[in-house]
Amino acid sequence: MRIALLDIKVGTKVGSNFTAVNMRNMLLLQKELGADFYYSTDQLINNNKEYDAVLVGFGSMNSEAVLTRDFIKRHNNIIFIVGEYEQKINPALSYAKNNFKLVRNYEGRNEVQHKDRQISDNILNLNLLIAKQPNQLITKKYDCIYYGRWREDRADYFKKYIQGGLFLSTSTKNMKKFKHEGCNPKYLDTISWAERKETLNLFKYSLYIEDKYTHQVFNNLANRWYEAGFCNVVMFFDINCWNTIRKSEIAYYEEQIKDYIVTDYKSLQEKIDYCNKDFSKHLAIQKGWRMQEVQLRTNMINNLKSIICSKN
Repeated sequence: MRIALLDIKVGTKVGSNFTAVNMRNMLLLQKELGADFYYSTDQLINNNKEYDAVLVGFGSMNSEAVLTRDFIKRHNNIIFIVGEYEQKINPALSYAKNNFKLVRNYEGRNEVQHKDRQISDNILNLNLLIAKQPNQLITKKYDCIYYGRWREDRADYFKKYIQGGLFLSTSTKNMKKFKHEGCNPKYLDTISWAERKETLNLFKYSLYIEDKYTHQVFNNLANRWYEAGFCNVVMFFDINCWNTIRKSEIAYYEEQIKDYIVTDYKSLQEKIDYCNKDFSKHLAIQKGWRMQEVQLRTNMINNLKSIICSKN
């Protein structure tokens, strides 16, 4: 089956290296599906190739629209992949007006639904794409990190946790927003995701915070959960994440997870001090929660393939 992946941002050049998680996910899909991945408008100029299926990627309002729209319009089997409940419909897909199958990572609010064009609505744990066997354990130089972009619905939690000895990795433009909110951590530039040399390997712990909206509406465990897995990192969960935990694949381990729940910066530091007494033990405990990840990932890929091949 001939499959094309489309996720083109304005100005992306052929040969670009990707750090954004949506693009890393597309590269993984390219490998799993044996697909052609189009991420630059240069790849679409004078491109007349025909495909059995086209997967329109995670996208943003910065997506290239015209050439992508024309490419989509030539095809009938369109699958739109959505990772975030905030995400709107991909501009090129909107302009093309094709019918499409939706594959999303969350329950509840569906900002991309089009009753007259949407053929099916499928929920899969797309974040499993980045799950993999853990790297070789290296010397951990630092304690705890939070990384990612500014999210308005997490502002109260950012102010509560991102202080003092916690490391924060984010883009320069986002640093200003964290500072304005009253955060005072140790700032880092955007961390590297070079294969098996990820910056995260240097940290013992990571902090899991989610949007307030997600407390009541299930979204599969975030990419940071699976990134912690292959970088040998112990995860601390904000206490408000229980709904996510209890509906996720780690729900069975609730009693053990209670030992890694935090409520504010002070309790986070107390948990770090506690786990530092025997980091290896706590890493082993959390590795035990991940025993089914590889199989779950395989199942998700197979389900995605079935959606791609289905007629509705």
